[in-house]
Amino acid sequence: MKALNPRSTLCAAVAASLLALAGASAATSQGPASPAPKVIRSGAAHDALFDLAFDGQQGIAVGAFGTIVGSDDGGASWAPLVVPPKTPVLLGATIRGGHCLAVGQLGTILAADDCRQWRPVASVGNARLMAVSLNGRGQAYAVGAFGTVLRSTDGGHAWQPVTIDWTGIGEGGAEPHLYDVHVADDGAITIVGEFGVILRSTDGVRWQVVHRGEQSLFGLAQAGDGSAYAVGQAGTVLASSDGGVSWKALPTGSAAILTGVWSDGRGRIVASGINTILRSEDGGASWRRVDSRLVTQAWHQAVAAARRGGEGGGKEEGAWRVMTAGAAGTLLELAP
Repeated sequence: MKALNPRSTLCAAVAASLLALAGASAATSQGPASPAPKVIRSGAAHDALFDLAFDGQQGIAVGAFGTIVGSDDGGASWAPLVVPPKTPVLLGATIRGGHCLAVGQLGTILAADDCRQWRPVASVGNARLMAVSLNGRGQAYAVGAFGTVLRSTDGGHAWQPVTIDWTGIGEGGAEPHLYDVHVADDGAITIVGEFGVILRSTDGVRWQVVHRGEQSLFGLAQAGDGSAYAVGQAGTVLASSDGGVSWKALPTGSAAILTGVWSDGRGRIVASGINTILRSEDGGASWRRVDSRLVTQAWHQAVAAARRGGEGGGKEEGAWRVMTAGAAGTLLELAP
């Protein structure tokens, strides 16, 4: 599938539109099916959750109608959180050290120093914001429509626009939609978006395009061991072993649109998307599909994980509770 035209299609974060593009296509990866997932939370048919984030046992998920739900037990249970009135669709979320940020339509940015009491932050423009990332030093980046990049150095309380020269990157000089971002504790920033673009910077000033391709990239994950993964259209999975400096494609056998990815840094990878969840236990050398009606008849925008009470430090099989967020406000827990 060719990269989506940024001027005529809705962003990947509004996953229902991608479902229309994808039709009823499901993953065609080889290997045995993975066990069925468990429904942890579900909402009405018109509900939707677009992002999911964990830090330790604390988690948040955000979505349609300004919805934010939170968990204090590693995703075992969830409760709605109070948000400011008239909050629009929220598309991205991040959590670090008990501090939470959420972003969405109309340039909306919300912050909660305790992940409970949410307040609006003065916006910088009204461009749709798709994703946000916060590191342990209080550095935060938000990305969105038409090449929008925002930066904060105080944990998301104040933001400034970042100027990037898109000449020669987008088709006809167009600014690509940017769908996901990660800022590491050392300050390195990685951004993925349309035209297969992966941008990287070590200081937020000088930016380098480290990848371009035919397929738009919608999801990004980086693990503590220096490994990183990006996912997108046509079953695309890209992998990096050097913190995002260089990338290579991993064949999945799938033609599905993939929108979210998570890795434990030990070879376990989960990619979620339209009618599809793919799993690998060997660093992407082989893949299994999750073969369940809960998966193949819905979309799963984001995937994230929390350690199960911290036992084993995440080393044993099943020590991670891996979850997806998506259609009808559903949170699924994947089988170990």
